[in-house]
Amino acid sequence: MKVLGLRLLLVLLCGCCLACGDNTDWASKGPTGEQYPQAELSLGEAVYIDTCSACHGRNGSGNFGPELVGKGHKYSYDEQRNLVEWGRRSMPGFGASLTDAEIDAVVAYIRVGFFDKSAD
Repeated sequence: MKVLGLRLLLVLLCGCCLACGDNTDWASKGPTGEQYPQAELSLGEAVYIDTCSACHGRNGSGNFGPELVGKGHKYSYDEQRNLVEWGRRSMPGFGASLTDAEIDAVVAYIRVGFFDKSAD
């Protein structure tokens, strides 16, 4: 009986893990249609490199943290901003260490800035 319960628990756990997976190729969707001033994107790039790149890779392609390229299509601006400000799961929030302007700028950069670099 214990073995059956353990197997059932294992099957449910595997099912939950598979359900949470996301196989969408967000990067292929390109940048969002949003437009931001170049000064905001430049600030966002600097904040990203200083604060985010160690986990998410210098160009957003992922490292310890997930890939961010194209995620502007998965999350709304407000959802993405909340993730940066408050964090989620193993990602810490940066609301206490970044200003509102820096958070806005890094979100703008994540949503469109990676793609501007590929055009260079």
